[in-house]
Amino acid sequence: MINPSTLVFLSQLAENNDKDWFQAHKEEYKTLAKEFTEFLNTIAAQVAHFDLAVQRRLNDPKTVKVFRIYKDTRFSKDKSPYKTDFSGAIATGGATSPVYYLRIEPGNSLAGGGIYMPPPDVLQPIREKIDEDYGTLEEILGQPKFTAMFPTGLDREGALKTAPRGYSADHPAIDLLRLKSFVASRRFSDAEITQAGFSDQLLQTYEALSPLNGYL
Repeated sequence: MINPSTLVFLSQLAENNDKDWFQAHKEEYKTLAKEFTEFLNTIAAQVAHFDLAVQRRLNDPKTVKVFRIYKDTRFSKDKSPYKTDFSGAIATGGATSPVYYLRIEPGNSLAGGGIYMPPPDVLQPIREKIDEDYGTLEEILGQPKFTAMFPTGLDREGALKTAPRGYSADHPAIDLLRLKSFVASRRFSDAEITQAGFSDQLLQTYEALSPLNGYL
């Protein structure tokens, strides 16, 4: 479960998103960030029971990554300096590998994973695999565990409106080939993430997602 104090802190940060307030509450942030990191490491150890890719790299410090709370505001109209969430990922491989993702944010928490907006040299091999073996991916996306956890299926953010170069518009898997990300996620309420059963719910979510990560 997530410490309810985490939600209180993040709510206050959203209302006081400036350096003076953050510096005055820096020690509280460090304590809560450490708790979140420990929680994600504990979850990773459990994910290793059903994902061999995670199991093989469990002792690699890069397997669990907690994202910085500091925002890059150089190209953003919103110049508030801090994110209002704790988020992180459990990697199955290198920097562009599929992940299990978690975001904790008051009223906006979610868990999921896959590969988000991969670069062309990663996206193209995925499309080639779908072209050759789309049936396996369709079977994964149709599994009862997957559809129960992710009823809307894969996120279609940024999907092409036409067929990608080199593929016919009438390809049987054209909807999958148009994707630029291969991710699925589900939301959790504040009440759910602060209850004792949240760890089990999170692991069930990741286990349902694991065949997708394995395919990718």
